[in-house]
Amino acid sequence: MVKHRIGLYLLSFLAMLYLVTPFLWVVLVSFMEEREANQHHWIPRQPTFDNYWPYLAKGSVTDEDKTAGDAVGGFTARQFPRAIINSLINASLVMVMNLFFGSLAAYALARVDFSGKFVLLLFYLGTRSVPGVAIMVPMYLLIRGYGLLDTHLAIILAHTTFTLPFTIWILKGYFQTIPIDLERSARIDGCTRLGALFRVFMPVATPGMIAVGIFAFISSWGEFFFALLLTSSIGSKPVTVLISDFAQELQVDFTLIAAGGVLVVLIPIVLAFIFQRFIIHGIGGAVTG
Repeated sequence: MVKHRIGLYLLSFLAMLYLVTPFLWVVLVSFMEEREANQHHWIPRQPTFDNYWPYLAKGSVTDEDKTAGDAVGGFTARQFPRAIINSLINASLVMVMNLFFGSLAAYALARVDFSGKFVLLLFYLGTRSVPGVAIMVPMYLLIRGYGLLDTHLAIILAHTTFTLPFTIWILKGYFQTIPIDLERSARIDGCTRLGALFRVFMPVATPGMIAVGIFAFISSWGEFFFALLLTSSIGSKPVTVLISDFAQELQVDFTLIAAGGVLVVLIPIVLAFIFQRFIIHGIGGAVTG
């Protein structure tokens, strides 16, 4: 028994090391000078914040503001604050749409009996198995037809399309773990079905709602393919696409790219740490249900 526990701890440690080491290395490189990074040091001998200052420059910048005097990679880095705002807008609204529409659909699937319910649920989940490249052209033509190219709404609709089925599936399983007697008691006290849903049911389902909300936020934040396809200017370009613009620059310092990578993943990591208890509870309840 003790050997099994030690083996489990060892495997957990190795898995954690496998996941954390690449990110830890990028963090350490972001505090190095380019010359020191090229020497393949793990620990910065002279730590510096110089790689972060270009991303934190004050003032707005547009695609037309690029000058010959910009340092290599400097123009892309100066667009970072605006790209962060774009990503926050997109991810936050995707999260809200997932919670609103996903909770209503999941509640109906969990509590209301109607014909074809299981087939509908399988259809929702099946849409997740469709690769994005398969609908790339139809999605682009549809968005262009409605005049939504290079807008926040285009990104929000595209991301919601891919995150909503998972939200419905997880919430449906979680809602089934909540005792139906709570709603029956509310109905006896005079609540309508919607009143019982929003006054009694939803407060109890908070952990599951937070879990899927954070999942939708992080999924939208890190999505790249459709964001690249549907945006072209800094007015709507999210941070994942902006970081890829470094590939168009010649001889960009790797330490500058590393600093950008750290800033991009910082917000999702902070959210995951803050709400980790709700995420574990919500996903665990959904699997149990």
